[in-house]
Amino acid sequence: MDWYKAEHPTTHGKAKSEVRLFIARFGHRPIDTLRPMEMESYKTDRLTKDKVAPETVGKEVRRLQAAFRRGVKWKELDFNPLEETQAPRGVRSVAVRLYDRAAMRKLYRANPARAALWLFMAHTGLRRGELIGLGKDSVAGRRLRVESDPDEDGEGRTKSGKWREVPLNRYARWALRRLPDPLVAVHKDTVSDWFASDAKRAGIGGSLHRLRHTFCAHMVIAGVPLRRVQILAGHADYATTEKHYAHLTPEGDDGAVAKLKY
Repeated sequence: MDWYKAEHPTTHGKAKSEVRLFIARFGHRPIDTLRPMEMESYKTDRLTKDKVAPETVGKEVRRLQAAFRRGVKWKELDFNPLEETQAPRGVRSVAVRLYDRAAMRKLYRANPARAALWLFMAHTGLRRGELIGLGKDSVAGRRLRVESDPDEDGEGRTKSGKWREVPLNRYARWALRRLPDPLVAVHKDTVSDWFASDAKRAGIGGSLHRLRHTFCAHMVIAGVPLRRVQILAGHADYATTEKHYAHLTPEGDDGAVAKLKY
């Protein structure tokens, strides 16, 4: 849990509570005697008996998996009982939310010291994990190369595991000149906390990831083809881009029903 606190400071308290729950149920047994069906039963009880939302149980399972994997890697544990457990995901279908120009101006004014950072993210579509440690040497000419550098677990910086290039428009170039090198040198959870604080002060709400949605959505609204948005955003699957943004195309819903003549 000390490792987890260092890696994920903002969710450490939740993870600690979840480990306590797990130990309360299984702590009297050797860890390598815990069977996959018992893990499924534990997950089911959290969903049905404890009435915990699927999204929350999914996060619990993933946090426990991360902690146990670290224990196995360090050879402090012989076995990860949750390795084969599928974390449940929410079934809600939620519309993508984005910021308009007025909301972005409020965000910039809420904390001018961080305005360049939020502007840069909104004009490049960077995920927070891609931002951390990113240096100005990743910019060649007017293009930002986002590379998938493997970390200690063999996972890349980009979610898809593939590198991509994002052209820097005049707003992104303006912001880049005002940012340090590397652009951010703190933990990614800290960046999320910064944004939450500034967004609350600006009265616009939302999370850091909404800047990425803003990047994608406004391009689609302006008529950029979905395939191009997929490439610039670094979505591994075209279906992801289509699911979130297809309804925003200029000839989308309105154009479709306008063709009806009966």
